This record gives sequence, structure tokens and C-alpha cells, in this order.
Amino acid sequence: MSQINQIILLQDVDNKLFEINKLLGDLPSKVQELTEEEDSVKLSLASKENDLKDTTVLISTNETLVQTTSDKINTLKDKLIDGSISTNKEYDAMMDAIDFEKNLLDEKESELIELMTKKENLSKEIDEDKASLDGIITQLKSKRDDLNAKMEEVSEENSALKIEREVIAKNIDDDTKEKYSQIYKARKGLVVAEILDNNCEGCGAYIPPQIVNEALAKQIVFCGTCSRFLYKSENKSEN
Repeated sequence: MSQINQIILLQDVDNKLFEINKLLGDLPSKVQELTEEEDSVKLSLASKENDLKDTTVLISTNETLVQTTSDKINTLKDKLIDGSISTNKEYDAMMDAIDFEKNLLDEKESELIELMTKKENLSKEIDEDKASLDGIITQLKSKRDDLNAKMEEVSEENSALKIEREVIAKNIDDDTKEKYSQIYKARKGLVVAEILDNNCEGCGAYIPPQIVNEALAKQIVFCGTCSRFLYKSENKSEN
């Protein structure tokens, strides 16, 4: 069988495969999109849950520091009034120590407030992510079920066509297959056009007699206007 006839068969198979894919609609891309969204939310959720654990530990540490510092300030204040301070120098040193601990206490209390606010926000975001994830998983399952059902309907035909395509493609040289792929994409599946009344069936352009004769001889020829492969049926004569 000539190369041009193989190309005609390949076009027919590819168009049938295209129609099968049309039956699936946007389900494959929607399943892929939801799967990626699910993965993204899961990663975000895991990161926030780890952050929440770390924040909870920091809150506990800061609460301990706040309590320890507060106790230390009270102890220092007690020394001011229990008679253990006998000189102005000792008094000034004690006041400096109290001021230092107070500043430290203010710093740790501010950090604690920030951490508790962060924990509250993280908890809220985690709850929202979990709700979002539940919705995505439900929707994804529905889309996957729909896709699997449709795939089951066409799987036998799809498999047979893919095997047929492989057999046909083996009989076409690589350069011609590359040209075929380029035209298929550019011309939306109409790769091969018949010469009718010395005109290209695809775009209507005039085809010179020499090209017509080469097409009749089953040589690989192209339309000079739309670049499609051309063929000529021997049983169809010109007017």
C-alpha cells in the first residue's frame, strides 16, 4: 500500500480517536486539575499543622518564661521591703534589675500575645482547609467515577484504534510522520485532501497538472496553498 494511502488511513484513525476524546469532554482535564488542587491543599494543610504544633510549643515556653519572670520581679520587690537592702547602691542595683525583668516581661507578654493570635489564625485556616479538602475530595471522586464510566464505554474501541494506529504508523517514514503531525495540528484533523476538478478539496486552490499526475502515481505531494497532503482517485475524471 502506498504511503499516501497509509496517511489517509492514519488520518481516519486519528479522527476517530479524536471523537472518542470529545466524548470524554473536559473530564480528564478536570480530574487532573482537582488532583493537583487536592495535592496543593494537602501540602498547605500539613505545613500549617506543623506550624501550629511549633507555635503551641512556643506558647507553652513563653508562658513559662512570663511566669518565671513575674515571680522573679515579685521576689526582687520583696527584697526592697524586707530590710535586706542597706545602701543606695544596692537599692539602685535592685531597681535596675527590676526594670530589666519588667522589660523582659513586657517583651515576652507581647510575644505571647502574637503567638496566641497566630495560633488562633492557624486553627481557623486549618479548619477552612479541611473543609475545602473535603469538598475537593468529594468532587474529585464524582469526576473520577464519571470519567471511569465513560472510559469503560469506549475502552475497547480506543484500544483497538491505538493498536491499528501503531500498525499504520510503522509503514510511514519518520519525516512524513513529522509533516503529518504538523499539518494535523494546523488543519484541525484534515491532513489529506482529494484533488477534485484540479482543485484542492481542502482549500479550493488550483492544483497544477504535474501535481495531479504525481498524485495519481501515488507520490507524496502537497497543496501549495494549505500544505495538505493531496491524493487523486483514479476513478474520478476531470470535467
